[in-house]
Amino acid sequence: MDSLAILIVPVLTGALGTYMIVSGNPRPLHSYHYATTPPEKLPALARAEGASMIVLGIAIALICLDRQGVLTIAGVVILVLGIAFMLGAIVYFNGGLITYSGQAATGVFSSMKPIWRYVVMGLAGAVCSLFGIVPGVYMISTGDVGLLHGYHYANVAAADLPRLATTEGVCMIALGIGIFLCMLAGAGMVGGRPFKRWAIALMVFGIVLWLAALVGLIAFIIYFNGSLMG
Repeated sequence: MDSLAILIVPVLTGALGTYMIVSGNPRPLHSYHYATTPPEKLPALARAEGASMIVLGIAIALICLDRQGVLTIAGVVILVLGIAFMLGAIVYFNGGLITYSGQAATGVFSSMKPIWRYVVMGLAGAVCSLFGIVPGVYMISTGDVGLLHGYHYANVAAADLPRLATTEGVCMIALGIGIFLCMLAGAGMVGGRPFKRWAIALMVFGIVLWLAALVGLIAFIIYFNGSLMG
């Protein structure tokens, strides 16, 4: 029964991905992920995202069902690759991870002067980044791993707990910075194509940093704890 309950999330994820592949409909995504995608490319975007979701469902199933074996590592690798492909497909077809057309902005962003757009989205990104930066700084400064789930450090030696806290804290800070950079880059993509080169470069860097931080979070837990879930 526990295994069946665990499989609910990956099954639903795979089912949604299958729907997107069959229908070619990208609407299960947030509208800003396809706001500036050319209409003729919307089905291709939907199918790419659907395939990614099926891959994510498989990865989640592997991680949840095999918590201490080789399949866990395989699941983590597949998960990161699936997320990377998902984000990359959005950037490729949409021109950016978060974009707004004149219609999609409905006067909120499109009517703003660029400087205020950067300020507003930059502040929003800064606030969101605090959810990663603040816990990260706390973990580094205190050596306390209590913000993690107990099963992430159940098998960690007492002497290694501060090291786990430091490495996880650094990754949390990197996650927050990645979110901020993506939000700031999004401000340069408001209004549709063509997008500014600096905005595209910043978006790509933010995504890469976010993914690298995610890999680090998982890898350090496995390294110190022996498994993702003790």
